[in-house]
Amino acid sequence: MNQHWNRKNLDKAAVDAAAPQSLRGKLCFAMSRSALGQPVEKRTEQMDSYQEWRNAELSSSWARFSDKDVNGRDVLDFGCGNGPLSLFLAETRNPKSITGVDLYADAIARAQKGLAQAQPSVPVEFLVGDEQRIPVADQSVDTLLAFDCLEHVMDPQAILTEWQRVLRPGGKALVEWFPFASPYGPHMEALIPVPWAQYLFGEKAMFEAAERIYDDPAFVPRHWDKDEDGNKLPNKWKAWRSFAEQAYVNELTTMRFKKMLKQVGFSIVRFERFGLASSRKGIGAVTGAVSRIPYFGEFITSYVIIEIQRD
Repeated sequence: MNQHWNRKNLDKAAVDAAAPQSLRGKLCFAMSRSALGQPVEKRTEQMDSYQEWRNAELSSSWARFSDKDVNGRDVLDFGCGNGPLSLFLAETRNPKSITGVDLYADAIARAQKGLAQAQPSVPVEFLVGDEQRIPVADQSVDTLLAFDCLEHVMDPQAILTEWQRVLRPGGKALVEWFPFASPYGPHMEALIPVPWAQYLFGEKAMFEAAERIYDDPAFVPRHWDKDEDGNKLPNKWKAWRSFAEQAYVNELTTMRFKKMLKQVGFSIVRFERFGLASSRKGIGAVTGAVSRIPYFGEFITSYVIIEIQRD
């Protein structure tokens, strides 16, 4: 299959059959179709490449935190996915123990497979959790890690209460978070690669356009849209017309999150915003400064680094 969005090969019959009804949906589709002319990155198309990229990203992310928060401590990796952060810390740092928790059994199975191959020298286990309760005992954790997962927690206040329950007094939660208001906050850029589309078009239009694009034979599915044999899965975008229905991103703002922390009883040790293109010194410095402006800064924030402490 061609790795580019090939307009000449566009199956018009397939597109017209799923044509969105709203004008905004049509506009979103047209702009997305135009933007999809770039080659697909290997990390999004192939699971192995994604894992390599993810491991490198998590290693880089950890550099923003301190080893003293994991060395000699019982660590909980909340939303651990396939376990790369847990295994990275178990192999390169000196935690007392690490427990990885995720909602998805298939992700935990992959984490356990990775654990069997890695064989770290410290105790590591991976557990399937649920949306309401973390499967560990009260006050059994010194440090909780939540990297690239807070945006997917649909009831963040309830989960913050759970973090309070499992942390020991004085324990910390370390968070790397990509808020919803950022350019690609809805996590739909594989189909809707238009920055701030959630505000330009609205959620209904985005789901209409995503459904239409997914069904086109010229669209290259990513690894998460393929079965074990590499075939494209059925079009899941037909089922949703809102982020609430999808239940994948929570639309949480940084201001609301700070209020929740206060209500639950966490003390904020660090709350650092990073603006767009934060890795580029000149641009990053400007967008970083703008990201700290109340209200407007939400839209320029790329990600946030947070450290909170249980009283």
